[in-house]
Amino acid sequence: MIASLFSHLPFEQHRIVDTTDLDEARHRIGQVLNPYRLRILHGHTMRNRLDLLPCGRLSLLRHGHGADVSVDPGMLAGYYLLVLPTRGNAVFQFDGHGIDVSPRGAVIVSPDRRFHFTASHDYEQILLRLDRQAIDDAWRRLTAQDDAPDICFDAVVPLHASGWQALMPMLQWVTRCAGLDAGRDAAQAALLAQTEMLVATTLLLHQPHNMAAHLWPAPPPAAPQAIRRAQSYLLDHLGESVPVAMVASHCGLSVRRLQALFQDECGQSPLQWLRTQRLRAVRQALIQANGDHKVGETAMRFGFTHLGEFSRAYRQTFGETPQQTRGGRGRSGSAAPERPARDGTTGA
Repeated sequence: MIASLFSHLPFEQHRIVDTTDLDEARHRIGQVLNPYRLRILHGHTMRNRLDLLPCGRLSLLRHGHGADVSVDPGMLAGYYLLVLPTRGNAVFQFDGHGIDVSPRGAVIVSPDRRFHFTASHDYEQILLRLDRQAIDDAWRRLTAQDDAPDICFDAVVPLHASGWQALMPMLQWVTRCAGLDAGRDAAQAALLAQTEMLVATTLLLHQPHNMAAHLWPAPPPAAPQAIRRAQSYLLDHLGESVPVAMVASHCGLSVRRLQALFQDECGQSPLQWLRTQRLRAVRQALIQANGDHKVGETAMRFGFTHLGEFSRAYRQTFGETPQQTRGGRGRSGSAAPERPARDGTTGA
């Protein structure tokens, strides 16, 4: 699939390196891409070829070593490389993790990310070089921000993923523009600049990277949904000490947003609502126990550690003491017993 994208391009007419000399290959290719260390793994000869087709500030390169080699470029300086294998196989190493590379998938190398690779003698690759400035400019257009962060893309670009499906039409367009001279006329210069912008924007929108969440932020939960999730979490941890920040994090909200939602929906703060549910849980337990449970043990089981404050809050809420509820008065009054409900209401 990858090879067919570029099969019609006249790469041979744009050959800039063709050598069997190891030092010459290091020097001349290092001038075009990056200084690098090159070592032959098997055999003693190779045939290093490099073709370069300009496309404005973009570049399309075809490269092959003709031998089993180990290549260590260190880190790319100021540009991204989209690596498109057309035959053979290689293993790219990023942060100690190996990635098997073949014509069944692509790889993108970001600036300042350490990498190296080994390649088979028949390995050949098409390289799309994209300046860091193009990614920075596309980021500013998408976000309306003055400063662009350092973007590091996920290295693997699977051919079955949506990122590749979005990128493939851009690559087809690049092949149509390859070889045009940006200095020839203003129309061609504008076309090449637009092509570069489209490639950079497509990568930012469709290939995962470290700043993707800033382009595709998760929508805040709807108020009723967020409240139900917070209440459910609090009820599941009824007897525990639960910081408000932990509840907010569980719901994907800020603490201030969570507190505002509780005030709007429940007329209480999250901790006030939680205390009410704990009181209701104690009351229900005392009613159902038929006098068998001790008040203090029951209160502590539902998160009350200061029994004096618990007793005062209980009486203010239910109009009777916990002992009176335990003794049966709470079952004979006109008011029905209350129990915690996950929607914040009082059940019968």
